[in-house]
Amino acid sequence: MTAAHVTIAVGGIDTDVGKSYVTGLFARYLIQQGHKVTTLKLVQTGCAETSDDIRLHRQLMGQPLSAFDRDGTTCPYVFPYPASPLLSARMVGRVIEAQVLDRAMATLQEHHDWLLVEGAGGLLVPLNPELLLLDYFAARQLPMLLVCSPRLGSINHTRLSLEAIKARRIPLLGLVYNLFGNHPREIVQDTLLECRKALRDYGFAETLVIVPDARESTSAAWQTLVTAAQQLRS
Repeated sequence: MTAAHVTIAVGGIDTDVGKSYVTGLFARYLIQQGHKVTTLKLVQTGCAETSDDIRLHRQLMGQPLSAFDRDGTTCPYVFPYPASPLLSARMVGRVIEAQVLDRAMATLQEHHDWLLVEGAGGLLVPLNPELLLLDYFAARQLPMLLVCSPRLGSINHTRLSLEAIKARRIPLLGLVYNLFGNHPREIVQDTLLECRKALRDYGFAETLVIVPDARESTSAAWQTLVTAAQQLRS
């Protein structure tokens, strides 16, 4: 992260926890604030050609696919089999290379003020036999948004994720608590309390943004995350 741009990693406590919705909604908020922003999906499995998650980002951002989307810069690796990045790449005889991801990131940084980098699956999924997703983010010291939810198992997964982030000394901008879906009220409230406590227990700022629904991005307190990211730059 340099004075010319802000790059943020968007990770999740698990797969299908809402990383793509959060990435697209946060990007839309940044656009509304006048920033030049785009998104990068490092790896997409379970689809062909243009990344489904990139398409969702652009839909939520209210933008058409860009030239960087069409030439694959915003998602350098797309594999058809829905599995871990390592297995999906292996099944087509390929290896995910960090240098390829770095080149895509650098290209997008040159043309945008803000770049949101969405991971794949949970934080400790393997990209290749020697590299986990979180270690890729850690080596580049990208500040992170962690997406969690009230579904069963989230308290455990949130704590494990925070522990892994802290162990790697990754700056955490905050949690995004994704309420999309139908969840019992008691679990929603209890998990929210436990997530706040987990932030305190691991020594992170108690920054938590609640996303009630993918159609209500303006109701989320995105500015708290923007402020946290800008403070890291100063």
